[in-house]
Amino acid sequence: MGKKILLITAFLFICIAGFPDSGQFFTEGNKDTKPDYAGNNPEKAAILVDLSQHPNAISPLIYGQFIEFLGRCIDGGIYEEGSPLSESNGFRKDVLQAVKELKPTIIRFPGGTVTKIYHWEDGIGDENKRPPRKNLIWGGIIDNHFGTAEFIEYCHEIGAEPFLVVNMATGTPEEASNWVEYCNGTGDTFYANLRRSHGYEKPFNVKYWGIGNEESAVPDAGKDQKVRKYIEDGWQFVKLMKLQDPTIKITLDGNPADLNWGRKIMAEMNPVCDFLSVHFYVMPADSTYDSLLQSVENFNQSFDSMRTIIRTVPGQVKDFSPWYRFPPRQNPVKLAIDEWGIWDMSSGKGTGTYQLEYLYNWADALAVGKFLNLFQRNSDIIGLATWAQTVNVLAPVMTSKEGSFCQTVYTPLQAFRRYSLENHLPIGVTSPLLNDNLKSIDATATISADGKELVISLLNLSVNEAISTKVVFKLPGKNSQLQFLEHIGYTAPSLGSTNTFGKNCVNEIKTNQFQNSDSGFEIMIPPASINFLRFKIKTK
Repeated sequence: MGKKILLITAFLFICIAGFPDSGQFFTEGNKDTKPDYAGNNPEKAAILVDLSQHPNAISPLIYGQFIEFLGRCIDGGIYEEGSPLSESNGFRKDVLQAVKELKPTIIRFPGGTVTKIYHWEDGIGDENKRPPRKNLIWGGIIDNHFGTAEFIEYCHEIGAEPFLVVNMATGTPEEASNWVEYCNGTGDTFYANLRRSHGYEKPFNVKYWGIGNEESAVPDAGKDQKVRKYIEDGWQFVKLMKLQDPTIKITLDGNPADLNWGRKIMAEMNPVCDFLSVHFYVMPADSTYDSLLQSVENFNQSFDSMRTIIRTVPGQVKDFSPWYRFPPRQNPVKLAIDEWGIWDMSSGKGTGTYQLEYLYNWADALAVGKFLNLFQRNSDIIGLATWAQTVNVLAPVMTSKEGSFCQTVYTPLQAFRRYSLENHLPIGVTSPLLNDNLKSIDATATISADGKELVISLLNLSVNEAISTKVVFKLPGKNSQLQFLEHIGYTAPSLGSTNTFGKNCVNEIKTNQFQNSDSGFEIMIPPASINFLRFKIKTK
């Protein structure tokens, strides 16, 4: 592969006609529509990348997944005893490989709403002695053969951090505290020894714990649906769990539909809140492409509102009473988007339990890419995120008794994890409009921690129009140079294209071709495509 070097100095950028100084346009990427870097050509786009801008760290935990006892997500999905496709421990080998290649950094379990009736001690010890329970939330039976140890083993298999959510509704603070001891205990104590008796000498070291799930939801089988009650009970859960292991990270319930809920949680529980949970599902008003994209775009307002809430509290906790007998949080509060995804309830296309088995198309994949760009632009306040869910239920991976396949949404989930770097770098974007509210070009940039690599993730959301895009750089010094490595692009035959068993509609194209200019380069971005432009930053 031939490599081209772009020698771009700060002097060149000062001299470019029509480009104002960086202070006028380096804001948050796609939120800024002026000035027009594309030379007042409404059919072209431009991206301005100033490498002197201060980057924000992107938490690696934003690339997580979620599994729940719902339909065929766990039983019949990731876990299927007796199947010729499964390992001896019951893990589906084909699914395990697909999830490994998806590279989730964290996995949330056992729910979800089902936590309200889930008792962790049902899922430990001899599998043949574990009690089957009626799934009062989603229907069916939970045989509990996939329990705590199996979940931990699965996380170890794929290299992900485990994230456990405790039962606040029919469970107790003591039960939750005992679960922490079972997982993390190292002393000569009952639940630590119980884990050892089950064949696990070393502790599981579960760092991330959630206190309930959507407890404000009135139709659910909870009892903490008033924020005052949640705070009162939540403190007791946190206290007993932290006294077992003071190093655990706590996620508390937020409620993006009721901002007052989040404000009160922050006001009264911020000393022990590492993450504030919010759930963001794309639920289009109808099944049109514009409605799908607009549903993602609307979350800009949600992030702005949540940023206001979590920044009402100091980054560091002061005057925390030593009589709690455990330390407060050590870092600023961040959001845990521990359920997110596309849930097109209006389409009527879902099958299975609660019609949650969707066949995603290429339009959905583009929406996922837009969502992930949104996550990166808000990396200053996001601590973790888990796509809901992983297998069969609103999922990137689908199974039958005979095999499995990866859906279109698998492509952006995997590609962003593969190509994105450690830090988000603010960029300026000018683009033709898709409609009155949406740009055709949606882009973000990430830069490596050592400042030696750069990646631009770039979507062309236009259905039919390829868009000429000028990428302009401002490097930090005269001795800097930029090496273009490759362009990776993903397309499909149409917005409605889907994958199924034995058929993959997604095309991947890699190239190092572009039109060079003295101020950067121009590239033609195919319609309805997801793209990654990779560069190396060097010093002469």
